[in-house]
Amino acid sequence: MQRIYITIFVIIVTITAACKKNNNTITDPTNVPGLPPATQIGANTFGCLVNGVPWVPQGFGGTNNLSIDYDPRINNGIFSISAENIISQNNFSSIGIGIRDSLNFMKAPLQLNLNNNTLYGVFYSDRNCFITYFDTTVSRKGTLILTTYDKTKRVIAGTFDAILFKFGCTDTIRITKGRFDFKF
Repeated sequence: MQRIYITIFVIIVTITAACKKNNNTITDPTNVPGLPPATQIGANTFGCLVNGVPWVPQGFGGTNNLSIDYDPRINNGIFSISAENIISQNNFSSIGIGIRDSLNFMKAPLQLNLNNNTLYGVFYSDRNCFITYFDTTVSRKGTLILTTYDKTKRVIAGTFDAILFKFGCTDTIRITKGRFDFKF
């Protein structure tokens, strides 16, 4: 009789152990607190870290201050994304990314390297610094990775990073973990 109790006990312990919830979850390496997820569905999102601080578009009264321009007819295809973060009249910044030529010939996934003579550009401004997309007086390096460019679903998505330095600006601008996902 004791064997039956031991057998039942072993079965119950085995079933209980098998049903135990697995708390070992895998974290998404693209997930960054304070930034939107790095999606590829046309979610109309944009964000990055600027000098290590989360940066997302925002404005007075909850506006998102975010836009995309896309035109396949100009320069064999162009796009640009403009985003503004306006906290107050004295605390604001803008970031933009874009491809100024040949987008129609590009297929995702594709990595573009940032330099002074490139199709890919980054814009940054705040009250202390103004760096235009293709300013040749700016020291710059970085990448733009198009992860999705779907003309049928009209979605463009990707990631970006940049290190920008311009004489007269108070600091080097380090843009990291950048992500965008748009319908066009």
